[in-house]
Amino acid sequence: FLDGETPTVTSMFIGSGKICQSRVVKKGEYYRLYCSIWTRDNGNRVIYSDDFGGTWNVLGTIADRPAPNGDEPKCEELPDGTVVLSSRKSGGRYFNLFTFDDDSHTTGSWGTAVACSETYDGSSQGTNGEIYKVKAIRKEDGKICDVMLQSVPAGPGGRYNVTVYYKEMDYTSAYTPTTFSTGWAVGKQVSQKYSAYSTMILQADGQVAFFYEEDTHEAVGGGGYSMVYKSI
Repeated sequence: FLDGETPTVTSMFIGSGKICQSRVVKKGEYYRLYCSIWTRDNGNRVIYSDDFGGTWNVLGTIADRPAPNGDEPKCEELPDGTVVLSSRKSGGRYFNLFTFDDDSHTTGSWGTAVACSETYDGSSQGTNGEIYKVKAIRKEDGKICDVMLQSVPAGPGGRYNVTVYYKEMDYTSAYTPTTFSTGWAVGKQVSQKYSAYSTMILQADGQVAFFYEEDTHEAVGGGGYSMVYKSI
C-alpha cells in the first residue's frame, strides 16, 4: 500500500471468519486466496495471494476504494471469477463487485459500492456477518443451482435473532453491485435471542457449519457472548 514511499494505509485488519479460496483462478500449484480488509483510511480493500499466502497483492490498485465507508468485510466469488465484497454498515451491508478484464484474472475494475438494507431491520446490522455461495437443489424442478447465503442479525431493535438470508443466483446476465444487492429472502433464523457475529462453511456431510456469538444467559446483554456451533 505504498505510493512511492508514502503509505496509503496506516492500519488494517483482515475480517474474521473464513478466507475465500477461488474455485476459478489457479496460478501454478495453488488456487488463489482472497482476503477482505478494513483500513483506517477509507474503509475496505481486498488483497489476494497466488502462492497460498506467501505473498499478497492488492486487488485492483492502491487508489481503489471499493467500500470507502465499509467496516468489517468478507468476500466471495462468482462462477466467472468476479469477486464480491460484502461489508458491515449501520443498517445493512455494502456490496461491491470486482470484474476481471479477461480470463487471465490479472486486471480489472471495481464498481461503485451499493448500500443494501433489504429485508433487514435497519437498527440491527452493525455486525460482522458472513457471505457464502453453495450448491443447492431447487425443489420445484430438481435442478442444481447456486445459492448465495449471508448471515446478520434480523432484529428488531438491535443485535437479536441471527438469521441466514439467501438468494438464488441467476447468471443469464452479469451482476452489478445494484442487482447483487437485491432479491434477498429470509432463509433460516438460527438464533432466537441476543446474538451477533457469525460465519459459516460447508461440512463434508453437506450441511452448513454455522458458528456465531449468542448471549446464552437470561439477562440480555448481561452475561456476555458464548461461541455457538450449529449444523444446519
